[in-house]
Amino acid sequence: MTPSFSSAEGLDFRVILGVPLLQFLPWLAAVLIVTWAGYPGVVCVTPLAWLIAARVGIVCIRRTTSTQPARRLLEAALAGVWFGLLEGLLFIVIIQRLGSVQPGEQASAAMLSVLMVVFGMLVGAGMSLFTAFLADRRQQAASLVEEG
Repeated sequence: MTPSFSSAEGLDFRVILGVPLLQFLPWLAAVLIVTWAGYPGVVCVTPLAWLIAARVGIVCIRRTTSTQPARRLLEAALAGVWFGLLEGLLFIVIIQRLGSVQPGEQASAAMLSVLMVVFGMLVGAGMSLFTAFLADRRQQAASLVEEG
């Protein structure tokens, strides 16, 4: 087992910060390649990319060193929040390449960007938490079968 960077509460920050980043990198690469090819509108499918947060939860449960179920789920939720923030920030950066925003649309564009970040964080946390819960239940059931 690899040592984790843990706080006094025992949260595995290696999982919370590292797993979402590793899951985000392929999306980042895809968006950058397609944007450089002249199609920055690809970033508009960010809500679809929120589904990657489901994988974040599964990987968090597999890699955490935490032993308490509630702590493992909290780590997965926090990892989902971090993942959603990364996707939201990418959206804000790439959306600037879509063209100039008319003066009357600036407030709407800013609101859209804020909503993408906020919803991304909420959806990321929810998806990651849900799949982590299911994966954790599966792991516990498998360990009971092995013991029994």
